[in-house]
Amino acid sequence: MKYHDFFVDRIKAGERVLDLGCGVGALAASIAERSKAEVTGMDWSEEVLAKARQRAAATATGPNLKLTYSLGDITKDQCQGQFDTIVLSNVLEHIAERPKRLREWAKWYGTSKFLIRVPAFDREWRAPFKKELGVEWRLDDTHETEYTREQLEKELGEAGLKIRECVTRWGEYWVLAEAA
Repeated sequence: MKYHDFFVDRIKAGERVLDLGCGVGALAASIAERSKAEVTGMDWSEEVLAKARQRAAATATGPNLKLTYSLGDITKDQCQGQFDTIVLSNVLEHIAERPKRLREWAKWYGTSKFLIRVPAFDREWRAPFKKELGVEWRLDDTHETEYTREQLEKELGEAGLKIRECVTRWGEYWVLAEAA
């Protein structure tokens, strides 16, 4: 599916990357190994971070791998350091007040570049039809939203970001956004 390629291909060696809501760390590990970037993954669950650390230890391709994990609530806790790129892969749709959070993260981490992956509301006709009927239409009931391209552009614009690249793949939007 080349899912990690979108992220890996847009990160340079030596970049400092923060993967917010990293889960079990599969993407963070791919970025660190393949891009040779310094990657920190942050998640709120010690259980999933333990899995991420085990996965990294079992699959590390070299002694120079720069990959760490940090425990914290990405909406409240600030990870230490400054970062060149923030990754939000299937995370943003779970968060309330998204433009505010994006502005906050840009300020906290000195970041002007975001790589974002979110589900598309207009992925097919069933989601809008279900919503119109008043039945559950989201892929996951923990989603605050699922995006149209226009909604994504509007929210990113409110956060002071501009879409530089948007790929529609697998019913999702994969976005490179930078400070406007």
